[in-house]
Amino acid sequence: MDDIYKTYPHNPPHYFVPNAMYIVTGSLLNNKRLLTDDKHKSLVCDILFERANHWGWDLEAWAVLENHYHFIGRAPENALTLEKLIRQIHSKSAVELNKLDKTLGQKVWYNYWDTCITHETSYYARLHYVHLNPVKHRLVENAEDYPFCSYRWFLEKADVDFQDTVISQPFDRVDIFDDFDD
Repeated sequence: MDDIYKTYPHNPPHYFVPNAMYIVTGSLLNNKRLLTDDKHKSLVCDILFERANHWGWDLEAWAVLENHYHFIGRAPENALTLEKLIRQIHSKSAVELNKLDKTLGQKVWYNYWDTCITHETSYYARLHYVHLNPVKHRLVENAEDYPFCSYRWFLEKADVDFQDTVISQPFDRVDIFDDFDD
C-alpha cells in the first residue's frame, strides 16, 4: 500500500503510511473533564486496546487522562485503518460513557490529531512524553503510579537499554497538541 495524504474540511489533514509509527491525541468536546474516575478511564483504555488489536495497530505507549488521551502505535499495512480505529474508539466509548453517566446521546469526543513519526529521536522523545503525560497534567507525581498510562508497563517489559534511551531523550521541544490544562 502506498502513502496517502488526505485533507478534510474543518479537520486537520492526515498522512497514512503503512507500518509507520504514529502519535495520536484525542480530545473530549469543550475540553470537558468526563474521565475523572477510574471506571471511566479504564473503559476508554479497554476500548483503545481492543480496537487497536482488532485493526492490527501495535501500541507502544498510551495515556488516558481526564479530558484527552495520547497513544503511540505502529500502523498495519493498511494505515487507513487509523480512521476506523479512532471512529470506533470514540463511538464505542461515547456510548458506554453516556450509559455510565446516564446522559444518553450526549456528544463526548471532539477531534483527534495524528502525526506520522519519521525520525528515531522524535520517536523516543514522544514515547517519553506520553509515558510522563500524567505527571505533566499533575495527576500524579510519579507516572509509575498512574494505572491508565503505559509507563509501568514500559518499565516492566522494555529492555533496560531501550528504557535508558527513551528516558534520557528530552521532550521539552516536542510539538504535540496537548493544550488541555485549565
